[in-house]
Amino acid sequence: MGKLQDPVCVLICWALMLMYSIADRQYFIQDHNLTWDEARNHCQVCFTELATLNHDNIETIVKNLSSEHWTGLRKNLNSTSNSIGNVSMSWSHWSNGDPLTFQNWYPGWPVLKPSPPDKDCCSCSCTCPAATRNDFANFTEANVTDWEYFGADAENITSSLFTGLPACTRSPMPTPAPSESDEKYIEDSCVAMLSFGPWVEKSCLELLPFICYEEHFSGEVNVTNLSPESATLTWRKVPGDITHYRVVAKGDKDLMENKTETTHDLVNLTAGTLYAVQVFSVKCERELNPQSVTFYTTPNKVENLTVTRVTETSIDVSWEKPAGSLDFFLFKVGSSETEINKATNHKQVVGLIPGGSYTITVLSGVKDSSTRSEESTITVYTKPDIVSDMTASNNTENSLVLSWGPPDGNFTGFLVKAMNSSDHTLFKKEVNQTLCAVQVTELPIGNKITLVVTTLTNHTLKGNATTIFAYTAPGPISNLNVETDDNSLNATWGLPEGNYSSFAIELLLDEETVDTKSNITQARIEFKTLKPASNYTVVVRAVSGHLKGPPTAFSNFTLPSPPKNPTNASVDKTSITFKWTAPGNITKAKYLVELSSTFWGQSWSDSISDTTTHTFYNLTSGTKYFFKVYTLAGEHKSLPATTDATTVPDEVEISLSMVCSSAESLLCDNESTRKNVFEQLRDHFKVNLLYDAIVWSLTDQATEA
Repeated sequence: MGKLQDPVCVLICWALMLMYSIADRQYFIQDHNLTWDEARNHCQVCFTELATLNHDNIETIVKNLSSEHWTGLRKNLNSTSNSIGNVSMSWSHWSNGDPLTFQNWYPGWPVLKPSPPDKDCCSCSCTCPAATRNDFANFTEANVTDWEYFGADAENITSSLFTGLPACTRSPMPTPAPSESDEKYIEDSCVAMLSFGPWVEKSCLELLPFICYEEHFSGEVNVTNLSPESATLTWRKVPGDITHYRVVAKGDKDLMENKTETTHDLVNLTAGTLYAVQVFSVKCERELNPQSVTFYTTPNKVENLTVTRVTETSIDVSWEKPAGSLDFFLFKVGSSETEINKATNHKQVVGLIPGGSYTITVLSGVKDSSTRSEESTITVYTKPDIVSDMTASNNTENSLVLSWGPPDGNFTGFLVKAMNSSDHTLFKKEVNQTLCAVQVTELPIGNKITLVVTTLTNHTLKGNATTIFAYTAPGPISNLNVETDDNSLNATWGLPEGNYSSFAIELLLDEETVDTKSNITQARIEFKTLKPASNYTVVVRAVSGHLKGPPTAFSNFTLPSPPKNPTNASVDKTSITFKWTAPGNITKAKYLVELSSTFWGQSWSDSISDTTTHTFYNLTSGTKYFFKVYTLAGEHKSLPATTDATTVPDEVEISLSMVCSSAESLLCDNESTRKNVFEQLRDHFKVNLLYDAIVWSLTDQATEA
């Protein structure tokens, strides 16, 4: 008997002391009556197992009981067909295999197997950790000392099971006398819990309601293959005999499907919409706790992302809201992100660099930012800035050099254009970003030229143009001619090739400028009050804008001043003496004197110096002579001073007779006829023969009868 006492004493202390963590469980009261084995089988099929009781759950379970119910405790689990294993100790484990760590027997239970008389037993005293217990636990502890017998099977508990458990000491204890409880003894009993919590033994064949438990299954639903209109759901397989899964999705529309596998494709969803999904495992026509998930479908991609305006430092874009739902737009420029209210469909980006390349992306987003739409992307360049300090230089008749300062920001080159006043393109060239000057060629002579430089970025995007006006130089004038007198000159010339606006004239005397004229619009000019007998040079340039064409020069002397007051000092039949006044009151000069007679075809000339008189000899009497006197200066001579004189006539009478005949009687004898004939004859001498070149007269002498 002493061999039995040791394990019994150890068991009691072990049952009081062993503590462990249990999973979160749910308990289900089954009201139909079954034997313990049938109840257990039902719990295993439709739940997990018959209920396992402890001080944490018993009070909650009792609140829902109105009668006694089977629990998962049986004296000998090896006697069942669905035993969990070889458990030989009575009352040592619950039906699910958990060790017995808590007892709440009704007084008088369990009923121990009657023992033979006069047997020694041991008493045990155990030192156990203090524990806080509810009333049911206190009730159980108060009755533990009533245990007297656990059955012969207790011998098989090995010492290793109790390693580290509190030690027990033995003391003799008299064997109790047989009592009425021996009649309650059930060899293979099962435990039922009364409606107020205590435990009693029952025959396992009795029909009672029972309590099942189920481990709380905390599965999850995964969402994959998410798109605007569909999603794939997968979930964990629930242990046990699950007949099917009921999938319930709620959002803008409610969907429900029964599935036998652990995956399901949701289709025909609305983009950007929140859906709540529950997957119920159905076991014995009962829905278990659902596995749940909420998710947003992917919102649709924004449409027609368009650039509406571009400046040097800003970009304006707009887009169209896509079909379906969304909660905001995500606007991205480079690494910068901004959320935009869903009611807005445009955005201005400022503070940019001129000529910079910017990638703008717009996405649709949902409230929890769990998913975003596909990107709508556009790459935009800001306009390049304008060039500075543009100037034209080295202007020629058909070319000039155009230069400028580089713009701020980024750029890839420049477009240079030259146009005439009719906006016809004369020159066009693209130059790379390293050049800030270009020679503009093949321009028309003497034209106003419009010069335009446009900054380029990405070789195609143009900035605002910078414009200046310039002129090509006009061509040279032609046929310059200078005529002079003694104190003035007149210059004339031909027009230059191409356009011009005016002429600029410079007058030089002995290679020094003495006068200038500008804005002359006619191709002629007169200079007065010049010095006589001086070498003047006239330089003429055509002008176009601020430019002058090449110079054309012509030199000529002004004439000497002519003598003054010529007159005849003396005249006879064969000579005439002329005199004059010297020009400018000079006393010494060189003169050219000329004398001529148109009637006789005579002429004389002579150069004289330092005298203001000259006599011509061997002249014909009665003849009119024309006199000219010039002042000479080198190869130049002044304008002539002129006069005339007639030599003294040496008269000779010549008689002319005329015979008159007429068919008309007495016509020739008529006085008027004779007078008329005489007048005609005199006019003939005067006009056609003699003029006033000689001294002559015609008189009418009466004809004798």
